[in-house]
Amino acid sequence: MNVLVSSAGRRGALARLIAECVARDGGSVFACDAGELSAASRLARDWARVPRCTSSEFVDAVLELCRRWDIGLIIPTIDPELPVYARHRQRFTDAGVLVSISGEQTVAIGGDKVATHEFLVQNDFPTVSQYSVDQTDDVPTLPVIIKPRFGSASHGVVRVDDAEAYRFYLRRTTEPIVQSLARGDEYTINFFVTADRRCLAAVPHRRIETRGGEVSKGVTCRVPVLVDLAEQFARMLPDPFGAMCFQAFLEPDGTPRVIELNCRFGGGYPLAHQAGADFISVLLDTAEGRAVKQKQLAWREGVTMLRWDDAVFVEPTEARP
Repeated sequence: MNVLVSSAGRRGALARLIAECVARDGGSVFACDAGELSAASRLARDWARVPRCTSSEFVDAVLELCRRWDIGLIIPTIDPELPVYARHRQRFTDAGVLVSISGEQTVAIGGDKVATHEFLVQNDFPTVSQYSVDQTDDVPTLPVIIKPRFGSASHGVVRVDDAEAYRFYLRRTTEPIVQSLARGDEYTINFFVTADRRCLAAVPHRRIETRGGEVSKGVTCRVPVLVDLAEQFARMLPDPFGAMCFQAFLEPDGTPRVIELNCRFGGGYPLAHQAGADFISVLLDTAEGRAVKQKQLAWREGVTMLRWDDAVFVEPTEARP
């Protein structure tokens, strides 16, 4: 089984984990990206530039790579490409390629923070209060969080503590939404949903330190209420599938507050993998038609991830147009 990491970018740790998993059966990792300077692409067996995922030529270009490299599984990595893969999932299935992607309705919920909040409220998830800009002519009770409606990776997310800053960031943010401030420790919960809506595993990790919107230091924790919420997502989302994650705060009294849903591998997935929750092998088994067993995903509490910068070096002869 050969695997394609789509929009590989800086996801070098993920590319290496996939390479380890597919090597057991003689497979390889390939990559594609819209840019030439993708570090993760250079860790793959081979790579290619493709049009941006917003281009009408993107899907055809990726399908051609699947034929060229005999790809059986695609792992998307960035939010903008998720709706494209969800919309064209059947084309890849017809070509014999499994995409780790939920259906269009679930992807639409995860990609729009207004839709996410509506889903959370309608399905009795504990969450924060949220307001659209037309509800916030007056300054709300501060502090609050302001973020773009369609943002990702924490880009444009700011905490606002005074009225002047509130009005400034409200004008500066594209399609802003306003959320009440969640208190306590922040967690990411990586979880996996099968095609028959089973939540095979949910691995919470506490975000000790973050950088650029991704966890740089974290530790796996058994928090039953957060695991229960992952199972609730699997039951309540319209058409979930594959590796997903959500973010939540655990308040001092133990009350969780869900704030985000991502329909893809989370940036902190390598920590869940190291702890024993091997979502990649489950996807490989699914693509090969092998039975998936719950025991594959037993994981350990207290595993800590401490990230540091690494580098990939490219010789002039390796550059591509």
